[in-house]
Amino acid sequence: MTTPATPATPSSVVRSYWTAEESRDIDAVLGHYQPYAELIVPEFGRLTGHEEIRKFYAASIARFPGLRVVIDSELTDGDRGVFEWSSVFTDHAGGQWASNGVNVLRVSGGKFASVHVYYDPAPLAER
Repeated sequence: MTTPATPATPSSVVRSYWTAEESRDIDAVLGHYQPYAELIVPEFGRLTGHEEIRKFYAASIARFPGLRVVIDSELTDGDRGVFEWSSVFTDHAGGQWASNGVNVLRVSGGKFASVHVYYDPAPLAER
């Protein structure tokens, strides 16, 4: 007898996503987004679909080959979630850049349908 698969929750999707993002593997990251997904992020605006979303992650990975993320708190309701996070990006010279923010998201079919990221980009500005 097989056990039915447990539906993906916002919490399980976001934890898997951040593991993929920490690996800096764009294809693994995009695997967490529906093909029609929308990502809204400061300085990039509204990005729709894998091709546009890929540009955001490519820019981040090119500048910061290292990343650690900690989920500080979360609130979920059905297919929606709000996740407060802290992160440390590492640049090519080994410099560390701290950032924190909130992701408001909706999942569909076990992947992100929408992600709206709120953070202050100033701490990540070129020094």
